[in-house]
Amino acid sequence: MDGSDSPGPVTVEGDWSPVQPKTLKNKLQLYFQSKKKSSGGDCRVEVEDGAARAAVFFRSEEVRQRVLARENHEINVENQTIRLRLLSATVSRRSNMELELLHNNNNNNNKKLILYSTFHT
Repeated sequence: MDGSDSPGPVTVEGDWSPVQPKTLKNKLQLYFQSKKKSSGGDCRVEVEDGAARAAVFFRSEEVRQRVLARENHEINVENQTIRLRLLSATVSRRSNMELELLHNNNNNNNKKLILYSTFHT
């Protein structure tokens, strides 16, 4: 499988404290590789330094979709349960496309922004 066939990343956000990035990366890697815990599978995790955000790159689109379909995702970090928010912006060739992007404002209230686009072929 070459890189061009790989599905896009899933962005993972959580209210984790400034824990060591390597510890967090390992926790997320173990969680998203577990079919039992996350409905996941083979993946690679990249944690963004200084932010409560990571990117998970799944090897297959099927696994990616399984993980996104699961409603609740939680991990335990330093004896604290952290609820994870998964965000995905997949672009597919359709006549009308809808992308949902969550934007956190300063009050941590989620706002949904829906974009509509038309592809011309």
